[in-house]
Amino acid sequence: MQHNLCKNCDRTFEGQFCSYCGQKSSVSELNMHDLIHEFWHSITHTDKGILKLVKDLFLHPKKVYHGYFAGQRKTYFSPVTFFLITATLLLLIGYKIYDYEDAVHMANNPYGYNEFGKTVFEATKFRSLFTIPCAVLVTWLLFRKQFNFAKNVVFWIYFNALLFTIDLIVSPLYFPFILHKATIELYVLFIGYAFLFWHVLVVFTNKKWTDYLLSFLVVNCFHIINYVTIYLLLFGTNIFEQTKTNNVFEFLIHLYTF
Repeated sequence: MQHNLCKNCDRTFEGQFCSYCGQKSSVSELNMHDLIHEFWHSITHTDKGILKLVKDLFLHPKKVYHGYFAGQRKTYFSPVTFFLITATLLLLIGYKIYDYEDAVHMANNPYGYNEFGKTVFEATKFRSLFTIPCAVLVTWLLFRKQFNFAKNVVFWIYFNALLFTIDLIVSPLYFPFILHKATIELYVLFIGYAFLFWHVLVVFTNKKWTDYLLSFLVVNCFHIINYVTIYLLLFGTNIFEQTKTNNVFEFLIHLYTF
């Protein structure tokens, strides 16, 4: 049998795959054909592609999370990679949506552009870096007996990437219905909360009646964490002044005023 030299680990092996690192023997110097093939393969591959991951997160979330927790690292796309890809795509299309919104408004009113909306978008575009650690702490405190800290981290990275995916799926609607952008965003918000309630229920609990209360609690904690982060990034310590509230209780009520 022919002996091959692995280009990844510089060891000799027999067959189509390196027995030390698993790389294919057919790998050659990088070219555009290989790059396009790898990109397409990562999206559509039935065992590990993004499309399979998205489909299962929508339809079979428990299978995804528990499989990854149990060690099925080759079955699904990496949560960190999935998060980075969806976040990057959402940032790119987000600017396009605001530019289009400005163009539509300015066609009828030269002073009608939505600079505040774009300012909010730019100031809070990295808020997941703040909300994820806080959300991880919430679910870890509630479910730490069954799910260690690392499992909670994976859950929230996957779930935030799913929220980004929902935004990406809905984003084409903004262009024909840009004048109803706020309404669409509100519907997307509630859809995200519905998915969060379901995912927490099927992943962390046994679906007892108390578990429904815990899932509801997690959704509300996430809502509060998300909007407190937004206000802090926008206004710093002037939250009460900017929201016209006098204390924490009034501020929390304000967070539920849509």
